[in-house]
Amino acid sequence: MEKSRYFEELVVGEEFRSPSRTIAEYDLYVFAGLTGDLTDFHISTEAAKNSVFGQRAAHGMLLVSIANGLYNRIGITDETGMALAGIEWRFLAPGFIGDTVHLVAAVKEKRDVSKKDRGLVFWDARLVKHDGTTMCQGQMVRMVRRKNPG
Repeated sequence: MEKSRYFEELVVGEEFRSPSRTIAEYDLYVFAGLTGDLTDFHISTEAAKNSVFGQRAAHGMLLVSIANGLYNRIGITDETGMALAGIEWRFLAPGFIGDTVHLVAAVKEKRDVSKKDRGLVFWDARLVKHDGTTMCQGQMVRMVRRKNPG
């Protein structure tokens, strides 16, 4: 776990890797119940056999949520992060029960904002399977506290 950093301490181009986690059957059921997305190929083994995936697949938004959680496990803005200000995401490969994943996040850009106590950090991020396949990727924009506002 990285030490939390302020806006000024984050360096464009710097890359971080999260710990890994495994997608469990439980994750699909909890996410389906929480969101109301009860699409058959997420929750029914039989329905999933006839889907484009041939097996139960994780919800796309579950993968985004997992990516966000793994970002937080890096710890880089645990004490300095103020808000998730935006997200843009693309899905490249499905996630299945049993896939172990991690997040790779790199500081792409930093922007000043009108309030002097914070700035925006644009992260290029990708959720990667244990076999090296990028499942999804995109940009997360986070509002991060400045160490020395003014």
